[in-house]
Amino acid sequence: MLYRILKSCVLAAWIVFFAWLVTYGQSSLARLLHPQLWWLVACGTVILVLFLAVNLTRPAVEQANPNMLRWQWPALVILLVPLLYWVPVHEARLNADTFLQRSLRTADGLLIPGFIEKRANGEAWEDETRGEVSLTGLYRNSDRYLHEEVEVVCRLLHDPQLPEEFLVCYRFRITCCAADALPVFVLIDPKEDSDLANDSWVRARGRLTLYARHGFTIPLIIDTTLSAESEPAFPYLF
Repeated sequence: MLYRILKSCVLAAWIVFFAWLVTYGQSSLARLLHPQLWWLVACGTVILVLFLAVNLTRPAVEQANPNMLRWQWPALVILLVPLLYWVPVHEARLNADTFLQRSLRTADGLLIPGFIEKRANGEAWEDETRGEVSLTGLYRNSDRYLHEEVEVVCRLLHDPQLPEEFLVCYRFRITCCAADALPVFVLIDPKEDSDLANDSWVRARGRLTLYARHGFTIPLIIDTTLSAESEPAFPYLF
C-alpha cells in the first residue's frame, strides 16, 4: 500500500509539472522545445493521468515480500531527479560559450557557417516581421537582400579571431529542441564602437554585403546601427 502511495505521488508530481509547462510555463518551454512539438508535452500529461488512474484503481495485491519497498524506493527517487534540474534550467540560456563549443572553424580560427538550404530566388520568405529578417533568411535568400538595408535581432559576440571592427551576430537554430541547437550567425560592422557585452540581445540595422575568406562566404552587415533589444519570447530559429 505504501509503495502505491509513493508511486502515485511521483506520477502526480510529473502531471503537475507537465500541465504547468503547457499552460503557465510556456515561456520556459519555448527555451527547450520547438513549438510545433508542444503537443507531445500535452499528450504526456494525458498519459501520466491515465497511469495515475490505473495505479489508484487497480485491485490491491498483497506483497509476497515485505521488504519489496526497500528495493523499489530508489527507482521512485530516480524518477524525481529530472524535476530537480528544472531549478537551474529555468534560468539557463544557450550563450556565447555554447556558440563557441558548437560552431566550426578553419585551421586559423575563422568561423564557418553551418549548412542552410537555399531558397529559390524571389520565393516568398515567411519569417519577415516588423521589417526584420531572420539570420537563416539572409543565408537562404541572400541574393534577394544583397546590398539592401536589412534588420535582424540577434545576440552579440566579440570574437578575437575576426578583424577588430567586426562583431558576430548570432542565434541558435533548432530542429527539435535545445539539445540539437546549432549556431547561425552573420558578421556586423558597427558604425560606432559598441560597449554592449557578449550575449546582449540587439537589433542590428545596416546594408548587407558578403565577407569572403578561405573559400567561405559569410553575410556581413555594414554601417550597422545597434540598439538594445529584449529577449524574444521564442529565441530560436528554424
